[in-house]
Amino acid sequence: MPKTIHEFMDFYGIKHNKKKAIFYKAVRKKNGELVSDRDSYFKYIVGETKIEPNCNMDIEEDCGQGIHISHLMWALDYGKNWSDIAIIEVETDIDKIVMPKHTDGKVRTSEVKVLR
Repeated sequence: MPKTIHEFMDFYGIKHNKKKAIFYKAVRKKNGELVSDRDSYFKYIVGETKIEPNCNMDIEEDCGQGIHISHLMWALDYGKNWSDIAIIEVETDIDKIVMPKHTDGKVRTSEVKVLR
């Protein structure tokens, strides 16, 4: 299993350079808007940056507060039973990513830019 965020990105085929990486997120499409599965008031708009100022930095917590992102197959699997699934592509700064010790393919971050 990957031990560092760079090993994680290489293992799962995440596109990245030294500073930024592109991940995916399963969201719901409701009334033409892309919204979080957990909070329908948390909307994702292409071209905009979303910030979660209270991102949990504890790597011991698998599902702490933050914007959860993943490799593409994890996102597809997560929302596979939703009738309103949409997959968004997001970019984040690598140094803002929290990789839980026992991740199953998702990580969290405090900030993403919605690419598409």
